[in-house]
Amino acid sequence: MLKSKKRLITSIVVDVCLINIAFSAAYHTCKSLGVDLLASFMQEGEAGWLQPLEHSFIITAAIITVVRVGAFLCFRLYKPVWRYASVREFLSLIGAIVCGTFALMLFLYVAHLLRILQYSGNLLDSWVVFSMDGFYNIVLIGLAKYSLRIAEEYRRKQVATPRIKVLIVGTGEAGIGVLREIRNHPEKGYLPVGFITDNREKVGQSIQGLEVLGTTRDLAYIVRRQQIDEIVIAMPSASESKVREIVRQHKYKGCKFKIVPSIHAILDGHVSISQIRDVRVEDLLNRSTSSIDLAEVSKYLSGKRVMVTGAGGSIGSELCRQVAKFEPELLILVGRGENSLYHIDIELSESDPNVNRAVIVGDIRDRSKIDRVMQRYRPHIIFHAAAHKHVKFMEIHPDEAVKNNILGTKSLIDAAIKHHVQAFILVSSDKAVNPTSVMGASKRVTEKLIQSKAKRNGTDFVAVRFGNVIDSRGSVLPNFKRQIAKGGPVTVTHREVTRFFMTIPESVQLLIQAGAMGNGGEIFILDMGEPIKILDLAQDLIRLSGLEVDQDIKIEFTGLEPGEKLYEELLTPKEGVTATKHQRIFVGQLETIEETELLAHIDALEQLADRLDTEGIIGKLQEIVPTYKPQRTFIEHMSDEELRKSDPQVINLPISRKSYEKPAVGSS
Repeated sequence: MLKSKKRLITSIVVDVCLINIAFSAAYHTCKSLGVDLLASFMQEGEAGWLQPLEHSFIITAAIITVVRVGAFLCFRLYKPVWRYASVREFLSLIGAIVCGTFALMLFLYVAHLLRILQYSGNLLDSWVVFSMDGFYNIVLIGLAKYSLRIAEEYRRKQVATPRIKVLIVGTGEAGIGVLREIRNHPEKGYLPVGFITDNREKVGQSIQGLEVLGTTRDLAYIVRRQQIDEIVIAMPSASESKVREIVRQHKYKGCKFKIVPSIHAILDGHVSISQIRDVRVEDLLNRSTSSIDLAEVSKYLSGKRVMVTGAGGSIGSELCRQVAKFEPELLILVGRGENSLYHIDIELSESDPNVNRAVIVGDIRDRSKIDRVMQRYRPHIIFHAAAHKHVKFMEIHPDEAVKNNILGTKSLIDAAIKHHVQAFILVSSDKAVNPTSVMGASKRVTEKLIQSKAKRNGTDFVAVRFGNVIDSRGSVLPNFKRQIAKGGPVTVTHREVTRFFMTIPESVQLLIQAGAMGNGGEIFILDMGEPIKILDLAQDLIRLSGLEVDQDIKIEFTGLEPGEKLYEELLTPKEGVTATKHQRIFVGQLETIEETELLAHIDALEQLADRLDTEGIIGKLQEIVPTYKPQRTFIEHMSDEELRKSDPQVINLPISRKSYEKPAVGSS
């Protein structure tokens, strides 16, 4: 506070000196031209206030000083840090000086009308003097204040020699902000080379001394010609498809992409250099930002005891992070992997230390333990994210898919009904639609379980179905990154394979929102946007790494994996879809499920899983899910040694290849 007052007083003292120097210079300049302001002030009787005449200069200078300093205070010119001043501050300075000049003229005119003083000169003469005074003020005060900025710019230029050539895409506020930040931080080593725009009319123009070199269509040519090192995409309102177009058309080795964040993260068009980050694959997804009804979700979660199964996984851990923000009474983390539980528990203890937590290491298949956990903590809401999700492994181990995905879910559902849980939300998958894999079929069975229960003993059961979560543990993106880091090749199963993608935070937001909307028995379907080719994803990631496809990193096609489909679906043929109040969430039509028959089938599956009867499991799944069409021909191409390596259970068991082959029974 003392430093602030001292700085203010110092600034005012300096301005007072400069104001008087400017007035003296203006007075003598005009006097040499035959315009003498003070000689026009006439004494009026004995009460004349400018007597003797030689004192009038001091009095006039004092009046001018008070008026001009008052104008500076009104325009808040003592607030800015002038070493970082911009055009806005300079315009404010000019405005204050112009207003001060008009105020002086008005004062002289009013004083003359009220006969406070007599003015024998032409009022135009006073305009000349005060205008000249204003001009000198602009020159002297402007130079004094901007000398700090000029000195700072000179100092920074001496700090570092720019090394990294930068091309800025976008000539709006964000693009200009990027240029300003680069120039303000020469120590970062960036050299702005030019702008790129979508508006062809701007090409050839100069913005703050930097030329607009071309349009986005000319990007590849300009990057090669100018030998650009980094491209900064400063178009916060641009769609993901536009960003994707910019990234995909460029073919220049070693050039990296950065992006200015969403316009919502930029206040008043200001861009911080710390906000400029690398372009990520999720920036290229054809998705718009989703929002959640905070009031509805807060009412649904705040003060409640919330259980998350699979809490150490990608979806489960993000669920814990987001639920913690709504201040639950207790957050119960349930998982089988102690290491992953440990990491999310430590993270929550640092980010949300006030949230009460209970960490349970346990298996959802352990009915007695699940029952004891429910009895002790009495959760109001359960998010069930625990499941085996790897398609290939579940093809080889269908018994584990039955035990974990189906029987584990059933034991959790039974415990929820017994202990009067308010809401049970199942995390499902688009692979449950017309499944070709054991994993997909097992998820469809769990959906049927949810629908058969619908609303029991006060518990609302709902399922939320969505596609691939980008960058989740075990997903294709981390695998691509690992392969690129090794120098390739990047492996893609098929040239035409497509998938729906969404980010982990967005998928969990919509999952929580759907849970708040459920009344029992619904299968909520999230709007996943347009499907994306896995091949395009791989190529995008190679380019974002500053490398060239097929030159630096090769792409190899390995063929579809066991149970894998070329494309995924979000609806079965029998399901219609109805819009909800949330634009990104839809609900499938309720299906009538014969519960007694379904439970009998599940009991049979349990017995088959205990016997490791692969053929029987596949047949029974086809019986429960008529749309399940197994894709298990991969077994024919695996040697006995490969089969034993992939399935340790067969090492010491005399199980023949036929037990792994696609069964003929129950096919549809």
